Amino acid sequence: MSIYDRFAYFYAKGPYLGYSERMAELLPTVLARFDAQPQTILDIACGEGTFAVAMAKKGLQVTGVDQSPQMLQFARERAERENVKVEFLHQDMRSLAFERRFDLVTCWFDSLNYLLELEDLQRTLAGVHRALKKAGLSIFDMNTIYGLTVDWQRHHCYVQQDTSELFEIHSPSYDLEKNIATMRITGFVKEGDGWTRMDEVHKERGYTLEDIRQCLKEVGLQELACWGNLEEMSEPRPDSGRVWFVVQK
Repeated sequence: MSIYDRFAYFYAKGPYLGYSERMAELLPTVLARFDAQPQTILDIACGEGTFAVAMAKKGLQVTGVDQSPQMLQFARERAERENVKVEFLHQDMRSLAFERRFDLVTCWFDSLNYLLELEDLQRTLAGVHRALKKAGLSIFDMNTIYGLTVDWQRHHCYVQQDTSELFEIHSPSYDLEKNIATMRITGFVKEGDGWTRMDEVHKERGYTLEDIRQCLKEVGLQELACWGNLEEMSEPRPDSGRVWFVVQK
């Protein structure tokens, strides 16, 4: 079973949406720093569409892609509820295919960490390069090795959601040799008088900043900024759990 299949329902109901909402709030400040005024946006791994819809409500032309049909269905329903037009497409980020080009390409919430091979990360960034107009920007975030080895591992097992409709438990672990974090997710959904169980295993790889920068160099993307705190736009620290990159074609 692929990830974000049955878990898509839990994701759409959970606290995860707050991150996308926050990125939508902070993006104008980031763009202003680089004097950028994009009109077209490609949102990679768009999930259930919170960020894409927020951008469309600002009048931008937005395309969202995701590998999960279930997440895309939630995204389309969200756009319809919000009465905005967003093009949502089923694509794998490793093989992006567009004839048109975009002013801005985004990828949020450590989606790139799901690429467990360096070659796949480079292939995805090459697709970002192809999708961008000349001088276009791409902004993305990734969990750091510190974030996956320390922040993710603070609790061996914890409850992520507990409502009258659903119950969700996370259990993390980390493979130090492969730099791969595993999150085992178990959830229960109320159905009639009983509960239905779902299980998914999510894996993320931790990459060094040097690895990411080498990939960017190989595909022809120029680094404009790398921050460990997006609000402060400050340099990464050894204990930064996440980093944000701003790059340009």
